[in-house]
Amino acid sequence: MRSSEVIGNLVNAFDVASNASTIAAVALLGIFTLGLFFILFVRARARATLARASVPAVTWRPKFLWRLYSRSARSLLQRVEQRFRRGDGSGRGRRAFGAVVGACPFVHVGEARLARDVLRETSRKAPLYHAFEAFSGTGIFTAEGDDWDGKRTEVLRAFHDVGLASLRDRAVEESASAVEEMREVVERGGGEIEARALPILQRLALRVTFAYLTGVSLRRACEDVGRERSEVEGEYLDAATTLRHLIPARARSVWIFSDLLYGLTPVGRLEARKIRTTRSLSALALRTAKEESPLGRLRVGEAHLREKSIKVGEDEYPKGLLDEATTLLFAGHDTQSATLSWCLLRLVQDVEIQSELRASLRDDIIEEALGLPPSKSGSRRRHSSEKTTKPAWATSAFAPTLEAVIRETLRLHPVAPLVVRMLSSDTHSEKMTIPKGCAVGVWLSSVHRDESVWERPEEFDPKRWFGGPAHARTGSMGGSSNDDDDNGGNLTPSRDRSNALRHKGVGYMPFAYGPRSCVGQHLAQVTMRVALAHLVHAFEFAPSADLNAWIPSVGFTVTPSTGAPVRVRLAARTPA
Repeated sequence: MRSSEVIGNLVNAFDVASNASTIAAVALLGIFTLGLFFILFVRARARATLARASVPAVTWRPKFLWRLYSRSARSLLQRVEQRFRRGDGSGRGRRAFGAVVGACPFVHVGEARLARDVLRETSRKAPLYHAFEAFSGTGIFTAEGDDWDGKRTEVLRAFHDVGLASLRDRAVEESASAVEEMREVVERGGGEIEARALPILQRLALRVTFAYLTGVSLRRACEDVGRERSEVEGEYLDAATTLRHLIPARARSVWIFSDLLYGLTPVGRLEARKIRTTRSLSALALRTAKEESPLGRLRVGEAHLREKSIKVGEDEYPKGLLDEATTLLFAGHDTQSATLSWCLLRLVQDVEIQSELRASLRDDIIEEALGLPPSKSGSRRRHSSEKTTKPAWATSAFAPTLEAVIRETLRLHPVAPLVVRMLSSDTHSEKMTIPKGCAVGVWLSSVHRDESVWERPEEFDPKRWFGGPAHARTGSMGGSSNDDDDNGGNLTPSRDRSNALRHKGVGYMPFAYGPRSCVGQHLAQVTMRVALAHLVHAFEFAPSADLNAWIPSVGFTVTPSTGAPVRVRLAARTPA
């Protein structure tokens, strides 16, 4: 072949390749253009949906999450509340605003009655909780449809069959042990110490939760596998604290759109490591759970056994069961310890309320019900004429001051800052209609500060929960929410009727509301009653010198960013 022919063939080949490259480039450009137009069209439709809802819109600015931030100098909750107050300029009108998140119309709600209607009307979370799925898998927190319904039914049945008595006993045992440990430290410190309450309360809540779910103490379970309890607790709580910050942060970042890209980032790899650590404790719980315990009962169910098994260490567990154990262990310890931490910080700011609470606990019925040591010498009296249909510790009204303090803490510091739902139908209120297909974020901390419902909403005042109209606007407390744990305050053994507790009403939903409200709320209430009573009965708490004690750290829950520092000293004994 002559050189001219070779050159000609090369030129032709180059032309073909060049044409192919041009065609490919044009095709890619066309695909990109179509994709861009599609995104713009979808976002325009989302903005139109927000316009139909008549809510002011703000620009969504996703974060480029590359490392973990545990706290912000300016609280996210404060920014949201300020945004609600700017809604109509008065702070008492429509408490809602919107944003287009990706291509999804998202309405933020801080109005109590609208929030109640949203949460009551829908149970759908997907795809809004996608960031949580790597951690909680297909447990009841993130499951949907029939899968969620079946798992929720099994969990509630397990709790019902086991009952609350074993939880009360575990809470008394672990609370008394924690008090004794603290007492020794205080005595060694000369009668007064400064301590971070949050880590202490996290360990206490984790021990109670583990023991209730398994029927075995965490100490015993660790001994069976040859490990120290303190080491296991430390590893788990460190991992859980990281995940508590990291997963919600991802949900507000650019990484929410790609699991693959997120997994390649430093924070994605960190999350994967911490999830493996938390699942080690879940596996330990499943390995040691007794048949009559809640986890033992879930092992013989159906809904949690349908998925394939996954390996943790040397053992394999059905994925659904492992996911549920992970969900229940985390939710149990995190919500209770966060609430109790804020409660102590509130009590150190008001010596009078703290003293009233302590004095109210020094009562023979309350001390016996909550397993407190007698504050007076001699045997406890029996009030045989005051019969109830429930054990006293299972009701809210047997210790009204204790209950009022816990309720007021939960009002100002609800268990989760935000709950999100995807609307499957239009939701109406007096001022607006949120169309079907919108995502709705209910900011519980703002709902609990809605001035159309609460008088002086920023004030910590447990007395607002007693009889009479003070501190609540007309009609605000007249209903009942689905997180009532008893007969709504009608039972008041050994108390006059003026101390009867109010119904919780439309503006109070610390455990969310509707079909997907927290399944463990009754468990949390029993544990918090017992733990708080033991702490306040034994110790006096005073403010710390830490100026950052009140800065919140927002994640799954909201905790004090510096660990709730307080000064602790022994409480004076009541003379016989």
